[in-house]
Amino acid sequence: MEISKDLNELCYKLVGVCMEVHREIGPGFPEEYYQKALEVEFGGSSIEFESQKPIPMFYKGTQIGMNYLDFLIEEKVILEIKSVRKLDEVHLWQVLKYLAVCPEYPVALVINFGHRSLESKRVLPTKKMQDFRANAAPRQAP
Repeated sequence: MEISKDLNELCYKLVGVCMEVHREIGPGFPEEYYQKALEVEFGGSSIEFESQKPIPMFYKGTQIGMNYLDFLIEEKVILEIKSVRKLDEVHLWQVLKYLAVCPEYPVALVINFGHRSLESKRVLPTKKMQDFRANAAPRQAP
């Protein structure tokens, strides 16, 4: 799956904002510090964002839980932040699950502030997920 030029530029811009926060604060602090710093950065820019966006989880029409995206950017990009030594499969699976329950969002970024150098991963829906999205019923609203 390829993403549009505009979406690609937005992802690039987001990584730049995250790099600025990482330069100012440094690595290894709790995630909530980076969350608040990013809110400050986004608030002072033209980037539209929603912090801690609630995403309900449904099973056969019944809400069974709630997920919270760290950020939803411009109603297009899921931004998940971490502060760990190294990103691993568990972090990527978390974001893939978000993409699965939110087919309206085409891409996610996972940013790790826990390492000496900022670590970023762009996550796109898998081919299997894309096929499922094309054939699935729309997600039910509460």
